[in-house]
Amino acid sequence: MVTISPVGLATAPVANQVSFLATFKEKLCHCVCSTSSNQPQATVTYRNEVPTLNGTTVFVPIVATITIVTPGCGCNAVTQVINERFVVAFQGITTLPASVTITQSGMTQGLIKIVCGKSNCYAVNSSLVVSIPAAAA
Repeated sequence: MVTISPVGLATAPVANQVSFLATFKEKLCHCVCSTSSNQPQATVTYRNEVPTLNGTTVFVPIVATITIVTPGCGCNAVTQVINERFVVAFQGITTLPASVTITQSGMTQGLIKIVCGKSNCYAVNSSLVVSIPAAAA
């Protein structure tokens, strides 16, 4: 599951750029002890699909590929690859952009929904900036 939230900016907003937090909550293949030093690790990569123009708004579909490696018993780690899709929009645009740039600004991750010291739920918080060329405005 993905949740998108706006983020506060340290500087004035930039035209043709949107900043937000993408939170991914995923179910692990098995429970992990929250006090273990051998915790799951996630990576996230992003790509955009073909933007569409509707009126004066450009919609840019984004695909996030989340790879979570969960330690197993002994040496059998489990790797999960999960694709999540969401859309960002740019208003006041009259042409499709020539390109889309996706930049990850930072990321945190960890177990969530811990019960009795164990969990099979993992969250990744990824701070992103998506931008299109100013010529598209």
